[in-house]
Amino acid sequence: MADNLTNGATQDGNTKSRVVSQIARIVRKHGLDYEDWRYVSRRIRQECELKPAKQPKTIPRVLSAHNFQRFYEIVDQAQDVQHSLMLRLMFYTAVRVSELCNIRVDDVDLTDCKIRIEQGKGSKDRYVLFGKSFTTALRTHIAAHPQNRWLFQTRRNSRFSTRRIQQIVKQHAGKAGVRATPHTLRHQAITFLTRSGMPDAELQSITGHARRETLAVYQHVVFDEQLEQRYQRAMKGVEL
Repeated sequence: MADNLTNGATQDGNTKSRVVSQIARIVRKHGLDYEDWRYVSRRIRQECELKPAKQPKTIPRVLSAHNFQRFYEIVDQAQDVQHSLMLRLMFYTAVRVSELCNIRVDDVDLTDCKIRIEQGKGSKDRYVLFGKSFTTALRTHIAAHPQNRWLFQTRRNSRFSTRRIQQIVKQHAGKAGVRATPHTLRHQAITFLTRSGMPDAELQSITGHARRETLAVYQHVVFDEQLEQRYQRAMKGVEL
């Protein structure tokens, strides 16, 4: 049976390879450019009624208030000022880890407390905000590294890789006894802003989500906490 499954997978792969080769020959024969190909592929999907497989819907994983504070306590105990600033900025701005790596010093506007995110996800530019209370820390960091091109640089004067930042977060999270990734800090920020009552249109502008519907999952996180509080009040006087 295992051999049959292997043979089936091989045949399927060979079929796909032949189709790709045939399509490539047609594209070259007719001299289609990228935009032409996008049009053709879109029409093929329509004609063949091809639809992507449904992705499972998951609720973002966020830390409890206690674990959130515990995480940053551990970060500060490490006494690495740059890491402390970097991981706090991730929360304040809700940027993706790749976007954080690409922030240049020139992108930071200390007067208006905003940062230009150039060519973020979807190849779109946008601005993100940070609190006025964080301005002094950023100004001090920038002044202490006048030769920096990137807002956060390694000892080799290069920008941080996404992998390295993931390792830093994982290391601190492990010591704090919590589960967290760079994206957890983004989820944490968006959940906090959602709870504050910020309209979806404004939240979408800050977070860089392509579709407003994507923000709906954060409403579920907030709703669940409110539901829990109402449940506890309702059940408070019950004795079994």
